[in-house]
Amino acid sequence: MKKFLTWVCLGILLVGFLAASACMAKLAPTYDPEQVTVPVAELQKEPLQYDDAKTDGAAAAIVQQNLAKTRAVNDVTSIVFDFRGYDTMGEAFILITAVAGSAVILFTKKSGKEEDK
Repeated sequence: MKKFLTWVCLGILLVGFLAASACMAKLAPTYDPEQVTVPVAELQKEPLQYDDAKTDGAAAAIVQQNLAKTRAVNDVTSIVFDFRGYDTMGEAFILITAVAGSAVILFTKKSGKEEDK
């Protein structure tokens, strides 16, 4: 019975994730590549030449200070692994712990005397 309920719960989660994915696929895109004014290939070659006169706030600060502080060309990579490295490592630890715990719960062998009724 316990195994059956586990598979039913996993099935419900899977159906929920698929339904949410279908709903998200119907939403309007938030990124329009035709409106991008920055040539990405040129920005990766020469990040210091980026004209950020039209940007404001955090975007300008990230682009201006990223290369000098982290030596990483990709801004997203520098934020995730340099500025928020400990946080990312903690999230990975929690994910690994959850997977290991789920595996222990799902795949424990029962002794010969205890049988699932």
